Amino acid sequence: MKLIITIVAFLMMSNYTTMAIENDCNQYEKLSKEYTKCNSLLLKKKSKEVKETASKKSNEIKDKASKKINKVREKFSKFDLKKKLLKFKNSKSHKEYKEN
Repeated sequence: MKLIITIVAFLMMSNYTTMAIENDCNQYEKLSKEYTKCNSLLLKKKSKEVKETASKKSNEIKDKASKKINKVREKFSKFDLKKKLLKFKNSKSHKEYKEN
């Protein structure tokens, strides 16, 4: 029974290592079609990974910023400052502002 488990475990490990190995483009000649194709495929894979991580980070930043903006809006709406600013804007002189 132990022998079967060790064989299965060994086979599973060997499959995972072969999947993890990246394509090695150095096996081709530098000026061949295969070499350029291999490099372009690697570049596509890496650019997709970078794009995904960048989009995740930008979404996190946008979420944090929108939360902070909403908090500031809530705080601002609680104060009478908005009414005072409108009153000041609509007044023609300082006397008019003080009277109201």
